[in-house]
Amino acid sequence: MAGRRENAVRGSVACAAIVCAAAAGATGCSTTIEVHPAAESLAPRIATVVGLPLSIGWGGATELQRIQRRSSDSLIAATGGRAVIAEELITGEDDAQVALALRALGEDPALALTFAIGVTFGGRQVSGVSAIPGFIVGKNLVVDYHARIEVRHVGASEVIGTVETVATGAPNEPEVAPNGDKHAAMEAIDSAIAKAVATFAPRLVSPTRTALIVEVPVAASKNAARRLAALTQLYPELSLDQMQALAQSRERFLVVAPGELAALGLTRGDLVGVPGGPTAASRAALARTVARGRKPALAIERAGQRYILASR
Repeated sequence: MAGRRENAVRGSVACAAIVCAAAAGATGCSTTIEVHPAAESLAPRIATVVGLPLSIGWGGATELQRIQRRSSDSLIAATGGRAVIAEELITGEDDAQVALALRALGEDPALALTFAIGVTFGGRQVSGVSAIPGFIVGKNLVVDYHARIEVRHVGASEVIGTVETVATGAPNEPEVAPNGDKHAAMEAIDSAIAKAVATFAPRLVSPTRTALIVEVPVAASKNAARRLAALTQLYPELSLDQMQALAQSRERFLVVAPGELAALGLTRGDLVGVPGGPTAASRAALARTVARGRKPALAIERAGQRYILASR
């Protein structure tokens, strides 16, 4: 980055702003954080973050579900596994339903925050830069993605803080490049989530996690055709071999990168479920169990063999 500037102002509302300016032609980003006094007193005690279903200002159902999946993965990573993701809120997202879901999952609503994420975008023209002095260069169209998070304490309706991040990219680019690099939309979301966790739930901040678990939705898990269709929609970055292996398995999870889950004995390519039958648990439930220092009971398919990992 060409430069970095930080400032903070304290009063009835604490505000922090971070601006990142990139070199000409590269992606730029900026973040604004607003912290209300109620959030300052809660922050040291927060033990769980709930990601509410997000909204985006473009695309259709397929794009929304894919970006929701990526955002949930980012929230799991940013909180060190202490997150309840939107996909787990199957009965509703109002305060009462969120509190019920938290209790059912063994979490304390009094120590939880909700993150409501919305992403919008807008285009603008910027002047091009010529490597040769004196040459006239036209204007280029760029797109600014605005990711905004509204933070609330579970059980309270008022917003206790906000995070807004803007990242700039090229028109019509996907949120992730074919090589896995994140483009502007996901850069804005990831940055907003990381800064929101660091500000409003600092005890959950975790170093970069490399674990990546692919999950077949429960609703699509009954047959191979539905599993493959769901994987194609939610995980377009998977290889054909990975999609085929999980689509043809009876398990719901595929380990793409074990990361800290290697401590459970998991390795890349493992197909994972629970012993004895299907499970409605999510990948976030596995992450929370590990974050608590427990070993869950798992069934592992590896190289045509099936193993059982006992819980403790």
